Amino acid sequence: MLHVRKELLTIKVVLLLIVLNVESIKLQDVLHAGEMQPPTLALIADLKDLTKMGKAIITFKMMPKSVDVDLEPIKEKALVIAREHNSIGEMQAKIEPIAFGLKAVLVLAMYEVEGADFEAIANKMGELEGVQSSEVAKMDLALG
Repeated sequence: MLHVRKELLTIKVVLLLIVLNVESIKLQDVLHAGEMQPPTLALIADLKDLTKMGKAIITFKMMPKSVDVDLEPIKEKALVIAREHNSIGEMQAKIEPIAFGLKAVLVLAMYEVEGADFEAIANKMGELEGVQSSEVAKMDLALG
């Protein structure tokens, strides 16, 4: 039982280091030789690989200045901006009703997470003619 507790505690420490993105500490510094079984070491290695962020699906939301603004050009130009900022694969853009005739433009695009500046992309979309505000409305990690 004590051996199992030590393994769980060690796994928790390793997970914490992963979450904090501490890469300067080696696994050997955390583990004591002979205390953990090889399958547990493999599990920790798998967990470290799983926690590395790869790709994310970002939803950008643009609000027009008024209900009279034509949203189709905004939608098309926002897709161009997303593509210029290294989006991956197919993108989706749609117009979503908000309230009282006001609609928003949503752009869904996939990006590599590391090194991406999603706020800068949203700000660039916010500079489009007829757009009052733009934001990153949602961020989902892509599976697979």
